[in-house]
Amino acid sequence: MKEIFLCFFSVASGLLVSAGVFAFIAAIGIIPRMAWRTGTRQYVRFYEDIIVLGGILGTTTMFVDYRLPAWNWLIMAVALFEGLFVGVLAMALTEVLNVMPIMMRRARLTKGLQWIILAFALGKVFGSLVYYLIDGFYVL
Repeated sequence: MKEIFLCFFSVASGLLVSAGVFAFIAAIGIIPRMAWRTGTRQYVRFYEDIIVLGGILGTTTMFVDYRLPAWNWLIMAVALFEGLFVGVLAMALTEVLNVMPIMMRRARLTKGLQWIILAFALGKVFGSLVYYLIDGFYVL
């Protein structure tokens, strides 16, 4: 009986957390905004389905031991797309919350916003490279 109770609440908790994550992604409007900017509005439904499938696959990796071939190009492609998703999500969040204009006003900066954004992006790239390439940061 205890195992059934734990299984039920584990599944219910996972569903609530994933619903919250997807509601957050939908609330900031990242998918339609990126489709509009790239001129691929007709694929919005496909993008949403792929993100949900990615969430399901990511969740199942916690309890299913998937083995992918360790090809360098595959690992680099996965890391690139993960970084793109996180970067786009972070920038969409800052855009929704108007973080950049507030930061620029408080710092009294009148020029150079593109350099600040570039510095943020390069910092994320550098941090990701350190995380994935230096032994001890990431263990497969």
